[in-house]
Amino acid sequence: MSTTSHWGEIYPLKGDWEFSWGNLYSPNMGYVESGQYFPVPGIWRDYSPEFTWQGHGSYRLKIHKTPEQKNLAIYVPRIPGVYSVYFGKKMIFANGINGTSRLDTEFLAHPNAQIYLLDSTDTELIVNVSNYRGNFLKGGIRNPFLIGDIDALKSKVVRETIWETLLVAIIFSVGLYHLIFFASYRKDLVPLFFSLFCFLVAFYSFVTSGLQYILTPELTLDLRIRMEYFCEACLVPSVYMILRTMYPKQFGHKWMMILMSTMLIFVLSVFILGEEELIYLYSFFMHVPPFYTIVLLAALGYAWWQKEDRARTVFLSGMILAVSMVNDVIWGLYEIYFLIPYSFPAALVGFIAFNSYIISLRFTKDLEKAETFAELQSKYNEQLRLNAEEKAKYATLVDQSMDKGFHSLIDQLESKESSDKSLSKLKNELNQTLSGVRDILDLMHHQGGKEELVEDEMRKFVLKNPLFSHSEIQNVSQFLRIDECLQVQRIFSDAVTIGARRSGESKIFWGKEGDSILLRVQAIGVSETKEEPSSLLEADLKVRAEKLGARFFLMSEPGKFEFELRLHS
Repeated sequence: MSTTSHWGEIYPLKGDWEFSWGNLYSPNMGYVESGQYFPVPGIWRDYSPEFTWQGHGSYRLKIHKTPEQKNLAIYVPRIPGVYSVYFGKKMIFANGINGTSRLDTEFLAHPNAQIYLLDSTDTELIVNVSNYRGNFLKGGIRNPFLIGDIDALKSKVVRETIWETLLVAIIFSVGLYHLIFFASYRKDLVPLFFSLFCFLVAFYSFVTSGLQYILTPELTLDLRIRMEYFCEACLVPSVYMILRTMYPKQFGHKWMMILMSTMLIFVLSVFILGEEELIYLYSFFMHVPPFYTIVLLAALGYAWWQKEDRARTVFLSGMILAVSMVNDVIWGLYEIYFLIPYSFPAALVGFIAFNSYIISLRFTKDLEKAETFAELQSKYNEQLRLNAEEKAKYATLVDQSMDKGFHSLIDQLESKESSDKSLSKLKNELNQTLSGVRDILDLMHHQGGKEELVEDEMRKFVLKNPLFSHSEIQNVSQFLRIDECLQVQRIFSDAVTIGARRSGESKIFWGKEGDSILLRVQAIGVSETKEEPSSLLEADLKVRAEKLGARFFLMSEPGKFEFELRLHS
């Protein structure tokens, strides 16, 4: 470093470092020289077959600078496992206690400070690494140490912190926006699943960033790995739920649902497996996402081929995400990048931006459809109103003319000799015809549905008569035609009129009983009126029951009244 200009410059300490396998440096014992040099950054499982995945060792690098380079400092990166860093005999950094086995290796906390000033012209930089805790598959120094001007290093740390904070905050805000959007417009589930995906990505960005070491320095290495693994295992299913909602024809097949549900095995393993078993499964899982991604892209390409709405844009954004994911997977498995480092988080941001735009287009299109539908509905309602007015007008005219004509005939028949049976029969038939015409006119005037004809009328009667408060009225009128509902309403009116008011507790039952629809009216006690029930009411009740093809039972005694009508549903 004595031959370089460090003012405002930062250099990675990449190159061959001395590495002593199976030995840990201590100020009392000193550094055990090995004479072996290996590349840093690097992981020791790639150095030599004799280096096991779990193990311990120490690295050493000698740094020489001039007395004029007073602001020269070292940046200590985050390294998997438990590690400590020394400047000669002085420990400057440690996240735990380095041990020679799993039992005596202990993680404590990650120090927030990562930049340390070089206060000597000749410094031995020594790093102890024990990977018995955390990700033991990555033992070594994966990320480079940096050396340079202290102000430049501090500026770099601040920029990275700001960038990571903005990244997490922006993605979380996008998720929150779509969640609020779904809460106010619940007809489309895509914003809900997309908001959950954004929250997942925001949490994943936090877990894989330096922010987690600042905000949660004492969080265990095991728990950090579980959180990262959980996020990665949930990414594919969350994308699938979005696509399944957008394109149910292509993504709604049963075989695809079963395939995607197998990802639950990896999600559950986060909570079930031990630390070492989870690491091994995690290393296997790294091979899995590309396979699932191929299935999703194939179905998405099929949606594009079938000219589904905006499928091409989603497919292209999905391709970018897939390629970047493969880049990070290869780095995780083989320590090789074919794109820029950490391309997957950047592609996730792009994927979120693309699909947020698509969801906005879906919402805009739905609003346009809603406006068009509202205009059509308004025109339809206006036409219904005009039709109802016309129908009511003609019904009134028919009612008036029929009423005058039929009553004139009935008055003429009543003026004849009552002993003439044919005239009495004709009079009854005219009364029935008049009743049928009135039923038709009532239906023409009726603007509601079946429930208003039957159940609502019964409930109104119960409210007006407290003695019937224990009645049971079910909604079964949907099983009848509307003309049958009118007949039931008339029969009910006749029945309660015949039963009259009694002093005891009374009850109405209207609902399903077996395969039949049953109307039962029961009343106990002495009748409040001494008038005998009209024979015309009983005759009308009988005629209406015959029209329904129903059976009925009527018993009216001084202390008890019971009526039952049974219809086949």
